[in-house]
Amino acid sequence: MHANYIHYGSPQFRLLSDTQIEELHFASLQIMERIGVAFECQEALGLLGEAGADVSSPNRVKIPSYLVEQALKTAPKMVTLYTREGEPAIVLNGMTGSHFGGIVGLRGYLDPYTRQPRETYVEDIADFTRVIDASPNIEWHYASSTHPTVPAAIAEKVTLLQVILNSSKPVACTIQSISGLREMMEICSVVAGGEKELRAKPFLMGSSEPVTPLVQGKDAMEGSLLCAEKGIPFFVYTMPMAGATTPATFPAVLAIANAEALSHLVVTQLKKPGAPIIVGTMPSFMDMRTTIFPFGAPELSFLSAAFKELSHYYRLPMFGTAGCTDSSVIDAQTGAEVTYQILMSALSGADLVHDIGMMAVCRVTSPELAVFENEIIDMVKVSMGGIEINDETLPLDLIERVGPRGTYISEKHTLKHFRKAWVPKVFDRSMIKGEGIKTCEELLNEMTIKIIETHQPKPLPEEVTKELKKVEKNWLKQAGLKEYPPRE
Repeated sequence: MHANYIHYGSPQFRLLSDTQIEELHFASLQIMERIGVAFECQEALGLLGEAGADVSSPNRVKIPSYLVEQALKTAPKMVTLYTREGEPAIVLNGMTGSHFGGIVGLRGYLDPYTRQPRETYVEDIADFTRVIDASPNIEWHYASSTHPTVPAAIAEKVTLLQVILNSSKPVACTIQSISGLREMMEICSVVAGGEKELRAKPFLMGSSEPVTPLVQGKDAMEGSLLCAEKGIPFFVYTMPMAGATTPATFPAVLAIANAEALSHLVVTQLKKPGAPIIVGTMPSFMDMRTTIFPFGAPELSFLSAAFKELSHYYRLPMFGTAGCTDSSVIDAQTGAEVTYQILMSALSGADLVHDIGMMAVCRVTSPELAVFENEIIDMVKVSMGGIEINDETLPLDLIERVGPRGTYISEKHTLKHFRKAWVPKVFDRSMIKGEGIKTCEELLNEMTIKIIETHQPKPLPEEVTKELKKVEKNWLKQAGLKEYPPRE
């Protein structure tokens, strides 16, 4: 029996003190109240004006701090995401750890058969989706719409449909247009059994991205307001670039990103108090040699981890980033960048983490990279499990019985516990390298291709599939196509 015994269930990790968090919070309030945020959405301006914000200039909407405090009170502290079949899949409440998601549908695709990059085809999206569906440590999908082999007008809907047809896991979608978002909600309602059922057990999420510095764009805001109205969870994330769109110092990046997220939160809570929102940021800096926004930069993960502490201060779920590399091939740079990101996300406790499988500065997706990262996430989970101390895990009586120079290999205690050790699936522990011993790269490639060729996701009911195929046929007709362009 232990009096006042404290047990850590996971590693303890902090970047900011409570006082520093409060200082950043008040700085964000000051930015919103005294400097202001630009709004391009008329509905948002109407909601803010009615609530007491100064909307005399849409380029400098000044939001009083009491509106922020009010929004923080009504925003849900927990968001639950469901599978396509309506089963609970992910609970976001700041306490369940990080849930990693893969990104599909970018412009480029690293073909696992040729190991060369090329344009993404619809078949590639289906293949990659099945890889994610088969990867137990990748829990959701982020459906992008920049793939160039179908018309842009249907790209976002096509990606979402391929994900729904090839996986049961929750899916978030990029939003190119409000009409497209409405159609995507209708598709998901068909799968869920109706709009009411989708609202009750959402497997769809929307996404919104303010423009740094301090601009809430029309389309992004309208998408969030529609999600709020329909009860669909959505995440808002900013992409500040230190030295270009923010001052080149960490606190300034965090304060501006936080003001952008909170001002978005205010509007959506005015629209629908209790609307399920997840806040986040993807902060990096301008690489002054190349002018790019580096996704593999350590600053991105470091600042995201600090932002997580702000979101925990508000008790809001946080949208994070991990698993993206600036390298164009799976190499040592890739391994270093994605491992650092995944570990930082897990240690900070970022709730919903996207970009698994993304490389080449956000231009290419790779199923092979996703399989690699599934292994890394599994590895990191060992460190996140904590150490439980009790009579079973600290068997002093056994240690006394075996004594000095003894061995534990034949003990029942060893038989009971040795299988808890982590065993790699891709990494190789062979002591001797020779004929028949495959490299990590070879195993990774073989595993990826095997999943693509053999994994069968849980099928949808036949009548639902028929309805979705009918909708898909109409899209193709509207786009002037009889079928999707075949993969080269």
